[in-house]
Parts: sequence; structure tokens; C-alpha cells
Amino acid sequence: MSKIYTVFIVFFFQSSFALSIACQFEEVYKNGEVQQGIFLFNNGELRYEYDKLNLYTLVYVNEKLFLINNAERSKAQIIENQNNLVPLIVDIYEDYPNFKKLYRKNQFNINIEKNLDNFIKRISIKSNEINLSIYLINCQSKMIPRKYFNFKPLINYVFN
Repeated sequence: MSKIYTVFIVFFFQSSFALSIACQFEEVYKNGEVQQGIFLFNNGELRYEYDKLNLYTLVYVNEKLFLINNAERSKAQIIENQNNLVPLIVDIYEDYPNFKKLYRKNQFNINIEKNLDNFIKRISIKSNEINLSIYLINCQSKMIPRKYFNFKPLINYVFN
């Protein structure tokens, strides 16, 4: 009987590690440029939305990456680049709660800094083409409805 409880407890805790999170982000580039926005992650799906109207939103669903211009949110463009950073970030989040300090994937070196809650507070990304840090701020572990990962239409997410 105790073996059944042990199996149930192990299964429960493993399934409870599924990550659903909403954060604000701040990207800081080596030249000092800063961009801000929101970051949503739920069951392998990701939304990375810049605050500025002249920038864009990235939505990663069904292992496909879509780019939506923030000024014209009714049109989505699929991104075909196989060396894209977004699927790598999704892979890192799938490691929750056992994030490594360093990931080397494709041409990217990705360093992870965790906060006191054992969650990512900073992602440092370096390659021949990019050098930036992404700071995750005010993260909230909560269920995010699926509608925020759809892009026809792209529904506005209000961070609160």
C-alpha cells in the first residue's frame, strides 16, 4: 500500500513542475540599448511581446515561431530560421526546476542566473552575432489561458 502512495506522490510532484509563468522582461544590449515587454510561457508555448508599437511579438506554438508586428496585429509571419533562439529558450524552460548554469546550443552560449525562488532572473546570450541579457521581472506563476498564445487575432495580455 505504501508503494502506491509513493508512486502517486512522485507522479504528483513531477507533474507539478510543469511551468506556467508570466513575467515582464527587460532586454539589455551591450551598447546600452534597452527594450521592455512581457514574457508568457505555458506548456512549451511562448509569447515574447515588446511594449513598443514599432516592434513585434513572437509567438511559439506547435514548434513553430510566428512574428506579429505590434502596429498591425492581424498579420502573422512564420519564421523558418532553424538556428533561431526562441526554441532554445523553450528547451531551457522545459528543464524547470533543474536549470543548468550554462547551455551551449547551436552557436549560442546561454548563461542562467536564478533568484532565491530557484527561478530564472537573468538569461545572458552570447554568440558571434548577439550579446544581450534578458532580465525577468515580477514573475508570476499562474495558469495562462491558451487564447494568449493564439495570433488570429492576437489578444492583448494585461500584466497585473
